[in-house]
Amino acid sequence: MSSQAALMFSGGVDSTVAAVKLLDDFERIHLLTFANGYGHYAFGRTRRRVRELDERYPGRFVHFEASIKTMFEAVCLSSIKEDYARYGSAFMWCMGCKLCMHARSIIYCHQNGIEKMSDGSASDSDEMVEQMLLSVSMVYWLYDSWGIEYFVPVYHIGRDEKRQFLRDGGYHLGIPVLDRYLGIQPSCIPGELYYLPYILFNKTPGHEEETVARYIASKREQLHGVIRAAIGKEAI
Repeated sequence: MSSQAALMFSGGVDSTVAAVKLLDDFERIHLLTFANGYGHYAFGRTRRRVRELDERYPGRFVHFEASIKTMFEAVCLSSIKEDYARYGSAFMWCMGCKLCMHARSIIYCHQNGIEKMSDGSASDSDEMVEQMLLSVSMVYWLYDSWGIEYFVPVYHIGRDEKRQFLRDGGYHLGIPVLDRYLGIQPSCIPGELYYLPYILFNKTPGHEEETVARYIASKREQLHGVIRAAIGKEAI
């Protein structure tokens, strides 16, 4: 069993299942929770989930919370009008936010000697731009540039299987609404508004892979820059 890994953690279904499954391979899991400062709220839900995990697995988890507001402003918001004109969609709010979370995760991993990083991305949520296979693949290369192995432990586990896994474990599942459970992870007002047509009417945003790839690639040097400034070294 390896010593430790980090997991981007909200406390929702996907990241909670990922956290528990990582215990099979790692002695200690660092749960990383980030807020962008623009419409993120209800982080007490994540802390509640961390307490649930701590009660079941004492000493196996470390929870870290941080703001990515300054990074999000520099990487995403400073150019959002130009990006909207260039890419013709508001997906860059969610994608830009997630890229900043990944950059902050890389910083955390380097500062704490962690070589393996994961998140709860899932193929059954690939209507979300940040969980598309393309996005996950491009994020892999971002981590690889800094000597960190990025992996997604629940990507191919079905939604029903994950929910049953939590039910069997007696975990709090929140309020069922349509195909989602509410009240178990932080909320993001801009993100909820962007995906509302999908949640209510099953109307997917229709992200074009080529457009998403260009956006992620356009932010690469900025992300490397903020990581380099924080840890004082160059990418590999």
